[in-house]
Amino acid sequence: MKCAIVRAGLGILLGTAIAEPAARGQEPQAVEASTPALVAARLVHDLGADDYRLRAAADLRLAELGVAIRPELEQALLSENPEIRLRARDLLRRMEIERLWQASRFRYAARGKPASAALVELANQTGNHVLLGDQYGSFDDKPLDYDVTDGEFWPTLDEVCRRTGNKLRPHYDSREPGLVLTAGESGRFPVAYAGPIRAQILSARRAFSEEIDYETVRSDTSHTFQINLQMMWEDRFRLIAYRSQPELVSAKTDAGVEIASTQPQSSGWNVAGGGARQLTMNLRLHPPSTAAVKLAKLELKWGLIAVGDMAELTIDDLTRRDPVYRDDVELRIENVESGPGQRCEVTLGVVRDLVLDDPHEAFFQECDVDLLDQAGVAYRKQGQTNSHDDDCARMKLTFVGESAESQPQRLVFRYPRIRDRRDVVIVFRDVPLPNGRPD
Repeated sequence: MKCAIVRAGLGILLGTAIAEPAARGQEPQAVEASTPALVAARLVHDLGADDYRLRAAADLRLAELGVAIRPELEQALLSENPEIRLRARDLLRRMEIERLWQASRFRYAARGKPASAALVELANQTGNHVLLGDQYGSFDDKPLDYDVTDGEFWPTLDEVCRRTGNKLRPHYDSREPGLVLTAGESGRFPVAYAGPIRAQILSARRAFSEEIDYETVRSDTSHTFQINLQMMWEDRFRLIAYRSQPELVSAKTDAGVEIASTQPQSSGWNVAGGGARQLTMNLRLHPPSTAAVKLAKLELKWGLIAVGDMAELTIDDLTRRDPVYRDDVELRIENVESGPGQRCEVTLGVVRDLVLDDPHEAFFQECDVDLLDQAGVAYRKQGQTNSHDDDCARMKLTFVGESAESQPQRLVFRYPRIRDRRDVVIVFRDVPLPNGRPD
């Protein structure tokens, strides 16, 4: 009944949007000035038009409207026209991918309230973890003197720290996601934001050295320059792989002089560990002149692979050996061995159409496996070994039960429905330079 009502509602809406210009003698452009719902309804109808150009134009316009017309696209999935259903599904998928790379946003009437209350709300609205309390160190819980009307997660967090005399760091225990906030000067690190990514320059190192070759009695001097970076990302952003080095796009001093990189462009990928939320790396550049006071602009490009829209596939009978299916996933239990004690080993074979050519190891990072006992209590994962062959990706997992009575009952396999590879652009401005030199 619910689906029938939704479909009928869409039909009425589409009919209104299409018939209204003719009834009132308006030009088609007049509909654009009406309600967003009517505009979206007309465009959704055009997704099924006979004219390819009209379909393509509607697709493009709906993509530009973005998440505001998500309800209309979700209703369009119920259309009797297969072309409308197909294009609406593709548009929703593209929206999910774009949302993957966007910063989490936050609104809060924070004025006069303690910083801790704002941070709790920030965590709740964005799906991130912010850790406060004596077990992490002292925290200065000052009241805030401003409201956050529409802020992004990282800039808001940095601003709260700046105004209250606190600083942030990742949690040292990678098994527990979150950012720890403690009292203290946050420093004057150059910071840049790119969606869910926060980049920070930890230090810049300029070095002069001299070497004398006594055979030729020749002195060689060298001058090097290096920037040390820290990259952090939101908890809800599931990063599975990254380029081992960011690529330099542009580095320009305050005198307008361009500086080039001295390191080769990295083509290799590193796999991001499941609990990782930050990493450090360095960038080696040709030394700027010691007369330069700052880098007016430093622009980097960093290749990342991220996943989202996690789905579940559950097996309730662990003796089952024939495969189970969902989406493009084929999952089968190849073996289960219990003991000694509370230990249990499970071997899984996984086949997916959504493959990742490089790096292969990232596939095992993007999937999660839980083993539950008869009471629904999760086993603790102790280890995992992975392999590929022509048939499947194979995962051998070792679990430990919570008690001697634990018996493996259910297996839950989580996998992403979307995966996207993208170069994020990170721009620093007005980066102070070390400009001293030896006498």
